[in-house]
Amino acid sequence: MRQPNITVYGSRQCPDTSRATNYLDSHRVAYEFRDLDESPELNEYVADLNGGKRVMPAIRIDDHVLINPSEADLAEAVS
Repeated sequence: MRQPNITVYGSRQCPDTSRATNYLDSHRVAYEFRDLDESPELNEYVADLNGGKRVMPAIRIDDHVLINPSEADLAEAVS
């Protein structure tokens, strides 16, 4: 089974981002983390993914995007 290509866009200061990355870490799911605090130019990209709103985390899994998913939604997407 192929591992999906996952990128998490968020902030280390955001509890929702921490919840999502903790889930991925605890289930040993590899991902790339893009910190919006360190790369503010990504704010526009995240807003474009979510109809103009900067909601975190935005998680791109292959060609699918989840915006602040629940753990159940995240589990389904990475399985």
